Amino acid sequence: MIELYITKAVLGAFMPFYANDLYKIKKKDMKRACQVLGEAFQEDPTWVHVIPDETERKKKLPIIFEYLMRYSLKYGHIYAPTEELEGVISWVPDTTVEVSVWRLLRSGAFIAAFKMGRETGKRIEVLFKQIDNDRREHMRGTPYLYIQVVGVLPGFQGQGLGRKLLKAAFAKADTERLSVYLETETEKNMQMYLKYGFKILKEAIAPEADFQYWEMVRKPQ
Repeated sequence: MIELYITKAVLGAFMPFYANDLYKIKKKDMKRACQVLGEAFQEDPTWVHVIPDETERKKKLPIIFEYLMRYSLKYGHIYAPTEELEGVISWVPDTTVEVSVWRLLRSGAFIAAFKMGRETGKRIEVLFKQIDNDRREHMRGTPYLYIQVVGVLPGFQGQGLGRKLLKAAFAKADTERLSVYLETETEKNMQMYLKYGFKILKEAIAPEADFQYWEMVRKPQ
């Protein structure tokens, strides 16, 4: 028992305190992580708009999230509650939030972007252009973490796993005196984020779409 405690203490020294209870996603986990997010966001308004056909959405969503996951693996952080990958969160710092061709190539995200297909890529670009511009304007001159995505498998929702993932991001941000920025497309999530200390910066209708979204920030606490 003493040896077990010593081992945990030694291992803990190499794990950021905010992620002590989480599983750090590795390259070998990427395929599964993308599948998890694909399932978690199957009925999300954003992706229903981008890919209206349900069958095609099931096929393409993991590819879209591969783009995000590859980028975050290189330039940010990706965690799951456990090795079972019941859910996934990824965030990037403000220093690498802006995507460039060089960063796409280095992270391997360019390959995933190509696999999306031109039509899907264009719909995503139209949808997120204003949202990205808003983020730049809102956060100009402010150091922050950008939560790219947080999702939990439908069968594990309601068990506090999403909260556990988010609190890791909050702990890191608070320690480093960083704001946390995100967008959400559901009122339920918006209300949840308000309880976590977020403030609404903008509420609008998504470009060329019929769903509402909220841009939100949480100051360090």
